Amino acid sequence: MSNDAAGPNQEKRFHGVGVSPGIARGTIFVYRPEDETPALRRIEEREIPEEIARFEAALIATRTQILEMQHRIAESIGAKDAGIFDAHLLVVEDRTLIDEVLRTLARDKTNVEYVFQNVAGRYAKTLSEIDDPYLRERALDIHDVTRRVVRNLMGKESRDLASVTTPHILIAHNLAPSDTAQLNRQLVLGFATDIGSKTSHTAIMARSLNIPAVVGLHDASSQLATGDHILLDGYNGLVIVNPSDQTLWEYGELEVKKTEVEEKLTQLRETVSTTLDGRHVTLSANIELPEDLEQVQLSGAEGVGLYRTEFFYIGKSELPSEEAQYKALPQGGRKRAAAQRHHSHPGPRRRQIHERAAHARGAQSFPRLAGDPLLP
Repeated sequence: MSNDAAGPNQEKRFHGVGVSPGIARGTIFVYRPEDETPALRRIEEREIPEEIARFEAALIATRTQILEMQHRIAESIGAKDAGIFDAHLLVVEDRTLIDEVLRTLARDKTNVEYVFQNVAGRYAKTLSEIDDPYLRERALDIHDVTRRVVRNLMGKESRDLASVTTPHILIAHNLAPSDTAQLNRQLVLGFATDIGSKTSHTAIMARSLNIPAVVGLHDASSQLATGDHILLDGYNGLVIVNPSDQTLWEYGELEVKKTEVEEKLTQLRETVSTTLDGRHVTLSANIELPEDLEQVQLSGAEGVGLYRTEFFYIGKSELPSEEAQYKALPQGGRKRAAAQRHHSHPGPRRRQIHERAAHARGAQSFPRLAGDPLLP
């Protein structure tokens, strides 16, 4: 959370917390969101119904946007990370929050975006003061949803991080999960933020995306400018501006050693996993998307230990048919399913795939399951 002072063009180091491993080197893009704080506007009693209608429309639009984003994440990264946005849906559907906004609107007679920003801000402030890192991080989720609702009320479009078309390292005061969801993995070499922790949803998504990341840099975003050259160390939580030749050499040596270790591990990939007393141990890999099967094969796994199927359901208004799920299975799974349909049994040395039914975290993720008498 501190930085080592240096003169112009000299090496300067910012110390934070590494939350996603890896080394990135390149020019930076400093992300500074526009100020979207709504102005206070007094309204008449007769305008209250119109403000309520605007508020309801903004909540519906926000919920739709979150579901679309959740579905996109489920298909591109996996259901586990898409589940992060369940907390966002809960904020949009929180009756206590909504009722307080409506009461404040009727009492103070001010525009609803101003009321919502202040009421939601109080909720977030309360969470941020709790002596629990996980709950404090949830305050950031409320801020993320608040920003989206207010933006919808004001008729503004968000600044799209995916619009940056050249390779870069992203620097920001904070990145919300919805910001991280926009990142182009081919162009974002790494990212660093002034605030955050290892338990933040943004850190979790960075690890899933395999993007090196550092958080907790305090005020680095205000001291850096787009175009600066940096080296980001996601292992040790370092951001090094204008790295010296000595620093570049040291990190070059680390990359060489890392490559050597990876090559040794690659040589072990096809080694039979048998104990000293001759017992064979089957090593399987878990996947969330059919596309993950390629990595299973490259890692030398003998099969799929668990194939999570939640991505079929998340963010969708209709339940998928059995045929649609069958077609989405990896080829090995389809062959096994076909064999089972014909009552045959796979051979003992054939690769196995075990599917898991969707784990419903709540009716907001699986709307068509809500009220199903077969569910607890």
